[in-house]
Amino acid sequence: MKNHHSTKPLDFASLVNSTIAKPGRYLGNELGVQPRDWHGASVRWALTYPEVYEVGASNLGHIILYSILNAQPRQLCDRAYLPAPDLAARLRAASAPLFAVESRRALASFHILGFSLSYELGATNVLEMLDLAGIPLRASARGDLPLNDPDAPPLIFAGGQTATSNPEPYGPFFDFIALGDGEELLPEIGLVLEEAISAGLSRSAALADLAEIPGVYVPAFGKRRVVRRTATPMPHYAMALVPNVETVHDRLTVEIRRGCTRGCRFCQPGMLTRPARDVDPQTVVEAVETGMVRTGYSDFSLLSLSCSDYLSLPAVGVELRNRLQEHNVSLALPSQRIDRFDSNIAHILGGTKQGSLTFAPEAGTQRLRNIVNKGLTDADLIEGVRTAMRHGWRKLKLYFMIGLPGETDDDVHGIANTVEMLRYEMRDIGRLELNLTISNFTPKPHTPFQWHSVSSAEFLRRQKLLKERFAELRGLKVNYTDVRLSAMEDFIGRGDQSLAAVIEAAWRAGAGMDAWFDNIERTYGAWTGAIEAAGMGGRYRALEMGSWAELQALTPAQRQQRCSEPLPWDHIDSGVSKQWLQEDLERALREQQLPDCSFDSCSHCGVCGEGLGHNVVLPAAPVPAIAKPRKPPNNQVGRLRVCFAKTAEMALLSHLDLVRIFDRALRRARLPVSFSGGFHPLPRLQLALALPLGAEALADWFDLSFSAEIEPERFLELLQPQLPPGLHLNSAHAIAVHAPALSQSLVSASWRLRVALPPGEINPNPEEWQAALGELLVAEHLPVASKDRLGRPKQKDLKAYLLDLHWYHWRAAGVEIGLESAVEKSGRSLKPNQLLQLLEQRLDIPLVLEHQVRESLNLAC
Repeated sequence: MKNHHSTKPLDFASLVNSTIAKPGRYLGNELGVQPRDWHGASVRWALTYPEVYEVGASNLGHIILYSILNAQPRQLCDRAYLPAPDLAARLRAASAPLFAVESRRALASFHILGFSLSYELGATNVLEMLDLAGIPLRASARGDLPLNDPDAPPLIFAGGQTATSNPEPYGPFFDFIALGDGEELLPEIGLVLEEAISAGLSRSAALADLAEIPGVYVPAFGKRRVVRRTATPMPHYAMALVPNVETVHDRLTVEIRRGCTRGCRFCQPGMLTRPARDVDPQTVVEAVETGMVRTGYSDFSLLSLSCSDYLSLPAVGVELRNRLQEHNVSLALPSQRIDRFDSNIAHILGGTKQGSLTFAPEAGTQRLRNIVNKGLTDADLIEGVRTAMRHGWRKLKLYFMIGLPGETDDDVHGIANTVEMLRYEMRDIGRLELNLTISNFTPKPHTPFQWHSVSSAEFLRRQKLLKERFAELRGLKVNYTDVRLSAMEDFIGRGDQSLAAVIEAAWRAGAGMDAWFDNIERTYGAWTGAIEAAGMGGRYRALEMGSWAELQALTPAQRQQRCSEPLPWDHIDSGVSKQWLQEDLERALREQQLPDCSFDSCSHCGVCGEGLGHNVVLPAAPVPAIAKPRKPPNNQVGRLRVCFAKTAEMALLSHLDLVRIFDRALRRARLPVSFSGGFHPLPRLQLALALPLGAEALADWFDLSFSAEIEPERFLELLQPQLPPGLHLNSAHAIAVHAPALSQSLVSASWRLRVALPPGEINPNPEEWQAALGELLVAEHLPVASKDRLGRPKQKDLKAYLLDLHWYHWRAAGVEIGLESAVEKSGRSLKPNQLLQLLEQRLDIPLVLEHQVRESLNLAC
């Protein structure tokens, strides 16, 4: 086993190359990454997100905390993500440790690793990353060496909503838990840690110091009351990094409001993020406008648990649309309150492209919406959907839950009745198409329903009721959450430290998060097997009070007695008192709604005060006049043909990644690009011929049209600084605006290829190689096996594309050869991997394409 504590960078190229899927996600070369002084840093952090890069790099909190930590003096922060199964297997096969993406150093060489735990079942991914990093899974196994000892494992901590709500099931894996908002908490941890490292404190002594920080919980020290932390949103930290590969939320995201006081009784985030804190509207506008220029994104999102409760949303949205509409950008909002959806909000959504629109009625009847304190009426639903349809939406997404406390079959049928009602009410406007998500309610800690029982059998029965009803409706798409997934989420979320053994056993049996989607039967079996092996199959419901009917049958005094019994998370002070949660449960039993304290009287939940602060609700800013619509410029005044090189690690980015990089670079450079017409305008950018993944190019081409005159030299001067290392603009020259498309000018491609043999294979001598190349040149036909679009096998004759082959040199491990291939106007050509097939046929040995460089794409004169 290699030394996982080494501070030297890994042999990255042997681990991450074109032979694994999407290698670009491991490069750590995003826009915004700055050189870090590894040896000069007193504290070295790695924020380790337990999901694949595409998910983690989209997480706003992850990016904000990364930015804040790197702004602290003498602190360094890197990042790591859950590797895909192919890289994980390669790391294990090579006895190589999991690494941070920027420094490419082993995670064990950092002082502190911080995991974001935002979902109960994500705990198995944490164990996977710790195991790949060579770090003991349990905090108790990490010893008590001084923190400045090179062999000391990093401190391992968790933050995020799941860790804050109930850290107990995961406690044995972490040295400490950071509760609540991290913007101020993590820098405080960094200062204490810097002193501990400098003083040579042992692990236990450092943890004792960290435990004195408000918001830090050390499970090994036993349960003590810890109050979560709150912080003011910092929108300008959201624009730190721009990924080069497509991510789940591939846009600029700016927070406009933190916290929600609506009081939906099923909603844990609404309870754990109080009080509500609005961001100043002018700050939001400046952050978005600055961020769009700095990042080059074409889309932005305004983020809040309930964007519609941000009273200045119409003003901010209209102002931003007025300012940015010429730049072909669009606004997206997360699921929003349908009772606040009006013409102003409808106007600002989308932009040059109209995105999807999502509402969450949650329940299908007024009675059940009252029980859960949703605060919506059928009239609100009808008016909101009508507003959307009047503004052009014909497809909407609606979220409902089944299994809510107090739900009856009539309430389940009410979901289908709501769908029918909305379609009927919209018949005068047009056909309404709906995409429904039916989730299974899972009770969460720190909510009034934390004592409630749920039943997998009842979920399945209610899903069946809905499927029978929906079978009668056309133009409807319905997605159901798998009941087995919900059962495990509930089991872990309300457990205690005894569940750590279950989590570990499930992980060892293959129950990673990705496995739920690969093989849900095997994964569910791994979880249930771990539960049964721990002897917990029948007792993990002991804390629950039974069904809604059983709850109603108890007297208020009996319910109060049951609610006062200890819960595993009682020592975590969210600010919302347990007594208030019990009182709100009583209101639910009476079907009594509670007003939103941001806009009504205080509900006395216990949050507001000196420790956690108070609601900060800013009055609505005046809505500016809506500017006359202006489409992105589509006139073509000039056109440049640009020669560029794509080398080094840029070769590990796909063709679509390359297009995305150029698009964002052009936006940052503020060049007068001409856009296509239609509903989805795009830059008039045409790349000549896509490169295979892993291939470098020394002289490729793209054409770009402009809405204003620009000199080639000025174009190069403005665009080159916006491109990452490895993308170099060689030259540019003007061509006629209406000259033939670039693809019509392609004649041939010149390749230089390094071909190797697998280990154990004997390399043919130079004469045999040259003979094989000669046979290819004189052959009448060059058939290779391929498949059509339907996956059916077929043969393709590539003789017409082979122009020439060059011999460069022989070496013991392989050869270096050249290929000249004709290129049709359609883009068809003889590709390097196809040449490899032909050579394998003649030499009767397997070959590996070790390196490929397209030295030039040759154009017609």
